[in-house]
Amino acid sequence: MRSLFSKLLLGTSGGLIAGAIVGLVEATYILSSGSPGEYVALFYAVVLYGIIGAGIGCACGGGVWVVSLIFKKLSNALAYTLPFIGVIVSMGVVITLYVANKALYGEEGVPSGAKLKILAIYGVWSLLALWLGPIFLTRTPLKVLLRVRGTLAMYSGIAILSAIFAFAPGEESPTGILAPQVEQPMDLATRPNVMLIMVDTLRQDFLGTYNPEMIGVSPNIDAMAADSVVFEEGYAAASWTRASIASLFTSMVPVSHNTALKTSILPDEVDTIAEMMHERGYVTGGLPNNINVTRSFNFQQGFDYYAYQEPRYPFGATESAFQLSMYQVVRKVRERLMPHKDVAEFYQPADVVLANTREFIEAQGDNKWFSFVHLMEPHDPYFEHPYNGIGYGRAEHEVPDETEVVNGLPLIEYLKGVYRDEITNMDTHLGEMFDWMRETGRYDNTVIILTSDHGEEFFEHGGWWHGTTLYDEQIKVPLIVKRPSQANAGVHVPWQVRVIDIAPTISHATGANISPLWQGIQLFDQSFEDGLRVMNGETIGLVEGEGELARGEDGSAEDSEDPSAVAPVGPDFAPMERVVFAQEDFEGNQLDAIRVGGWKLITANDGNPRGLAVREMYQVAQDEGEENNLVGMHSEQQAELEDGIQRQIEEAMTISVEAADTELSPEDIARMRALGYME
Repeated sequence: MRSLFSKLLLGTSGGLIAGAIVGLVEATYILSSGSPGEYVALFYAVVLYGIIGAGIGCACGGGVWVVSLIFKKLSNALAYTLPFIGVIVSMGVVITLYVANKALYGEEGVPSGAKLKILAIYGVWSLLALWLGPIFLTRTPLKVLLRVRGTLAMYSGIAILSAIFAFAPGEESPTGILAPQVEQPMDLATRPNVMLIMVDTLRQDFLGTYNPEMIGVSPNIDAMAADSVVFEEGYAAASWTRASIASLFTSMVPVSHNTALKTSILPDEVDTIAEMMHERGYVTGGLPNNINVTRSFNFQQGFDYYAYQEPRYPFGATESAFQLSMYQVVRKVRERLMPHKDVAEFYQPADVVLANTREFIEAQGDNKWFSFVHLMEPHDPYFEHPYNGIGYGRAEHEVPDETEVVNGLPLIEYLKGVYRDEITNMDTHLGEMFDWMRETGRYDNTVIILTSDHGEEFFEHGGWWHGTTLYDEQIKVPLIVKRPSQANAGVHVPWQVRVIDIAPTISHATGANISPLWQGIQLFDQSFEDGLRVMNGETIGLVEGEGELARGEDGSAEDSEDPSAVAPVGPDFAPMERVVFAQEDFEGNQLDAIRVGGWKLITANDGNPRGLAVREMYQVAQDEGEENNLVGMHSEQQAELEDGIQRQIEEAMTISVEAADTELSPEDIARMRALGYME
């Protein structure tokens, strides 16, 4: 037994030092690839990886003891070296493959040939270490490691040195200036403030103002909608966050702003709504709440203040420590063993974000402001309410089993229920925000726009979550605009509009410039006025273009002297509708969709991972659920839609900006994985 204890002690000692070395190497790599402004990862890695290494080393020590029963002359130096090698190889191979997959192979998996090369390198190193280790441990000062005091002294030295670097003062992550000293133009005094509320993953049909079956789910949003213009047919340009919010900010479709991939950053060449508002003289503030639209991806353009609503890290980790591979493993194990989740580990809840929004607004005093408010409650994990820490997320359930029963309910009904409750919870805090704005006299003279980046799929087309299709459950979103003094309150607009129309609408309301790069048209142009007249029973004539009104330079509808171009407006408001063009390039699914004249065509790349048909065509005016694929049955209509997609791409390409990519930091990857965007 004395021999067993000795081997376990030697193995634990060797594993402790090996783990600390592996941790230091990875932490150094992480910090060198893009420092978050602090270096706690150095010390955190020495402690965490040392503990893990000691555990692996102890297990290896038990194996060495078994071997020593067969080979009686197994020296202490060799008994120390073998667990040391075991820890380096076991942890090193896992981390190397992980980094290679992300940094070199774009999450497509490390090829077999590359795996063999990595294993060969570690194999050669192991043989050298097996030969040289006992020599160094018997003939050099390193022989002190064979005694517990020597190992603890070396480990303590490594920990102290790493702590000195780790806790040295670092730069704080930039957020900009909360209340910059600005001298605003005199004419801005007559213009409204603007609050752009973007609710991540909010389906339109889960709000009471759009769906009578959801009355009571969102009473405060519904009350705000009663003061607003409600656009019943609002569509996003993509079905995942970064690409869609890029379109919201730039009034460009994805092929134009080129921010569609996980590695994409928003190019400097675009003109964002924040830049136009800043140029106009407004103080601009943004509170992004999803890693995909933070400074990491250049979305701060034009904002005086852009503060990521950073999630909180378990186990006392910091931003740099969060990037460590083994930290992610430990975090995952914790999630498996402890089913209760903390929402703040994924995103900041609505009450926190709205409190920070209020701080930004109050800080501006009498200055005019523009705020971007990002709420995340409808995004997975969906948390049960009253809040009990139980959440259901994409990261753990990439492909849920629709036959599963949860809390006595079929999975689909359970998920819809918790999703609905998340909306209600968020709505409560929004109501408090609106009440505060009314009480402080800010409500009437503020343009409030509430929309979403995309919806969510609950197995309507055999899938879940978002990002992999362009069906309406993923791109049809709420679009509610409260105008100054509640102008046109209660109007429900039945014609088709787009999220890319929001930026021009804000610019028009505030007198800001409209960028020549923008592809949207402000929502309250002449077609809106004409539509109101039609809803009041009047018959009028409008100019028709290719499924959309001809437009003047100011974005208003043009009159035409050509009588043949004038057509009566029917009850379907077709002349007012705008062509919806959406795109997706997500996890190998490359999709285009056009929605015009009551028809919709979706094209997909052959062999796409989602298994979508290469062509799908729906008469959405009658088939709202997109259940009856009419490809091949209406050849003339299909040809027109296919030509329409091609025209949209060609026109968008004429003002396309150059794509810009970034190497994702391990931290960004980890945060995206926590939200289900990466495996």
